[in-house]
Amino acid sequence: MSTNPMANKNTPGRSLERLRRGKACLNCRHLKIRPMCGPCNRLPKDDPCEYPDSMSRTQELQETIVRLQSRVDDLQGTAGPSDFAGPSAYQSARISPGLSSRSSESSMLEFQEPPLAMIQMLHTLTGSIGSLHAFLPHATQFGFFLHPQRFRDSALLPLPSGDVRRPSAALLCVVYLWGVRLAQAQPLLASEPIFLRRAQHQIATDISGPPHAHVLHTIQAQVLLATYLFRDQRLLEAEVHANGAATFALRHGLHRVRSSRPSAPALQLPPPADAVEEGERIRSFWAVATLQSHLCTALNGTTAAFCVLEGPAAEIDTPWPLEVEDYAAGMMAPGYRGQESIRFFMTDDPLPLSPVYMLHAKAAVLLYRAARLTAGWSPQLSPQQTAAYIVAHTHLEQRVTKLWQSLPPVHAAHGDGDGDGAAARARVLVHAVTASAAIRLNCASTSAGNDRTARAKRIAAARAVVAALGDARVPHRATAHPVLGSLGAAACTTLMDDLVRARAARASWTAGMGLGASLPPPGLEETAMLADLRTGMAAMQVYAAESTLIGYQLQKIRQQYEAISGSNTLTPSETPEMFMWTVLAVIGIQTGNLDTACFLTNKYLVEIVHLNHVWAECIAACMREPVREVTLSPQPDEIDEEGACIAAVD
Repeated sequence: MSTNPMANKNTPGRSLERLRRGKACLNCRHLKIRPMCGPCNRLPKDDPCEYPDSMSRTQELQETIVRLQSRVDDLQGTAGPSDFAGPSAYQSARISPGLSSRSSESSMLEFQEPPLAMIQMLHTLTGSIGSLHAFLPHATQFGFFLHPQRFRDSALLPLPSGDVRRPSAALLCVVYLWGVRLAQAQPLLASEPIFLRRAQHQIATDISGPPHAHVLHTIQAQVLLATYLFRDQRLLEAEVHANGAATFALRHGLHRVRSSRPSAPALQLPPPADAVEEGERIRSFWAVATLQSHLCTALNGTTAAFCVLEGPAAEIDTPWPLEVEDYAAGMMAPGYRGQESIRFFMTDDPLPLSPVYMLHAKAAVLLYRAARLTAGWSPQLSPQQTAAYIVAHTHLEQRVTKLWQSLPPVHAAHGDGDGDGAAARARVLVHAVTASAAIRLNCASTSAGNDRTARAKRIAAARAVVAALGDARVPHRATAHPVLGSLGAAACTTLMDDLVRARAARASWTAGMGLGASLPPPGLEETAMLADLRTGMAAMQVYAAESTLIGYQLQKIRQQYEAISGSNTLTPSETPEMFMWTVLAVIGIQTGNLDTACFLTNKYLVEIVHLNHVWAECIAACMREPVREVTLSPQPDEIDEEGACIAAVD
């Protein structure tokens, strides 16, 4: 292990050759080990060998990420992520691998794991209600699929790191990282960057090393680290780790657990020790699929090449997941054999009373399919393609509606054992994901059905997302999966779009009554949409306190909010005449009647000096949606003293 990677490794039975002076790895130099294969394996060493004149495997992977980042930057102009992903969505962390950075770091990098007292702090609930939690009470919503109690017991065993009876070093490091983030307490918080670097090192070692007994632990570590990076708006790195987890899952046949079809023996894991271990394998596959679906949502469907859901549904035979306790209770029939789980769900799933973990996986599949389907819509589709799209759209919408109707309420009956609110938080996520799939299918640009019906459906879905996210009865709701930011942003954008349309319709009606007519007051529906929009932003503010990504998405929503309002508060009755002039000026520009546009623009600019509004933002807001057709035929009583005609609405 300690020989230069450019040289051939010695094999057992062959004589060990001495290296030339200066060719030993830096670790062997520091520990004064003879530079021959073997000593590094027998010493407590976590990091790969590093050389002064070459790069380690970890460094090579980091350089590859840097090159990919440059390539992504070059391609940003063609098919970039959603605006809500943020400018740092594709920024990778630069980890300095040199010895100079190590010498200045805390000595915590030298240990394999923290002291026992720190581990106990990371794994237990501290304080009374309202105090900060550690990792395990929130683990499931971040993609933790292992049995929590078994994991906790094995992590606290007084055995050295690397013992097969304890979790893998990579998984322990990621769990400690999450515990530090969620604890939000010194001195742990100051060590968060160190835990992150250690976790990345350990995962890189696991995925580049030989096969080992902790395959599920490697997948679990990558899922948790990807979610951590997702939460911090580092989506490129999150996607890399999610794809790595997907590769491991497919390589070891986790998409064929309990399959009725034979699998390649070389790819199969050893038989599970018991029903709980088999359940962990089932849950691991769906945790990976759910994570990739959520990343696709955050990136607006621009990434799907390595998603386990992108291939034919017929290839996935793994049954839908249950709660981890259900496997221990024998809820999985011993003789069950499955085939084409997703295809059966999309065609003839009876949707019985299902655990929340299963509902989340199904909702994530529907949201992913809705995003991929609507991304392929275009008015330029051929008649045959349009017909096929309508059929697929209708069928998928029926499945979304059926799942939505089967969801349990966010707040179940008392006595469900949800003392810390974990079940309620999980149900909030399921409701938001399902409703967001309905928003995707009924958005104005892709709806192939009746526009009035589609509008009513998407508004109802947006309100459902806002209601779920804004439910203040859910304990510790700010500690949530980062995809809630993307779902909340989509709901707020939907409400804003329809609010702008409603205001433009009122202004158009007023235009037909003459310039002197006053803008009618907003109706009940418009007032309700405004209240829902404010509720949605208030809910996102709660989640933004613990997520960089959600904070950025909230900032974008507020910018749009201020743009359509012309001020810091959106009051529909505010300066109605000015809003009407804005609409008519845009109509004049669009129809070529520049005299009318110039007159109204000048009239507006006189008022803006006193009201401090932004003309360009009003124009941009009015042009977000198409305006009703108008005629600009001058009427005798609509010619002012300067000869400018006033638009009359048909």
